[in-house]
Amino acid sequence: MKISEKIWKTFGVFGMICFTILVIVFLILVKESLEVRPQQQLPQGKSPATEYELQYLSPRSSVTLPEKLSQLFPREKESKTIFQTQAETPSRMIIKTGWLNLVVKDVVDVAKKIAEYAEKSGGWVVYSNISERETIPSGTITVRVPAEKFEQAKEYFRSLAVRVTNESVQSQDITEEYTDLQARLRNLEATENQLLEIMKKAGTISETLDVFEQLTNIREQIERIKGKMEYLEQSVKMSSITVNLALSEELLPIPPSEKWRPKYVLLQTWKNVLNFWKEFSYFIIRVVVWAQVWIPALIIFWYGRKIYKKIRKKE
Repeated sequence: MKISEKIWKTFGVFGMICFTILVIVFLILVKESLEVRPQQQLPQGKSPATEYELQYLSPRSSVTLPEKLSQLFPREKESKTIFQTQAETPSRMIIKTGWLNLVVKDVVDVAKKIAEYAEKSGGWVVYSNISERETIPSGTITVRVPAEKFEQAKEYFRSLAVRVTNESVQSQDITEEYTDLQARLRNLEATENQLLEIMKKAGTISETLDVFEQLTNIREQIERIKGKMEYLEQSVKMSSITVNLALSEELLPIPPSEKWRPKYVLLQTWKNVLNFWKEFSYFIIRVVVWAQVWIPALIIFWYGRKIYKKIRKKE
């Protein structure tokens, strides 16, 4: 009886401590929720378009007959025609990327307007995420717009904000890379034409198969280079803009150029503390729920140990 009373007193004290912690956390969360009204999440309508990506893989052909090779590997004139139909390299090829940090009145509404503007301009949404922590929404949306409308798009996005806290633009010159790909493509196509000529003079089946395997490898490299060139052309034509949205400046990411923002650090630290106590309260709830498992196990262990000691004393 004495042992059981001690156990229940211990659990009683532990329960009172857990209950007190839960009450404190609950009061803090209620106070925070009364300061800012909750916002609705971004509606799940059309799924946003994903980032334009290419996979430069060319399936291997199962055809091994020399008379059908002309269907898989174009002749020299045809190969030159294919290359000439690609977009010629302009004087400079520039990929533009922009970033904006905006303080807005309604995060969800502004995100919808940005997405609609991108689609009407001939672009698409690459990434969109609206989160809500402690009933305070914030979000990030990345869109692609035609390069000629890049500045116009930024101006429109700025007009949706109460205040613009940061704006940056990065321009990447890919002219040299694109020119290098063109040179590699010409060399590979020349090699392909030489292998086709060798194929005509192949005397045995084994020789024909060896040349065909090399042709297949060359064709895969050609397709990969063409795919990468197409991706670079699309990146030049369609510029990317990433917009961070929040109700206050303290909730936006700190730009790299900012070195001293104590208010931002203070508020972010306070949010982290609240999140810690919230997660701790969840942990206490889990412990209480699992008590139906670990309390009987603890009692069995306690009495098992007591019985074991008695047996040892008798021995």
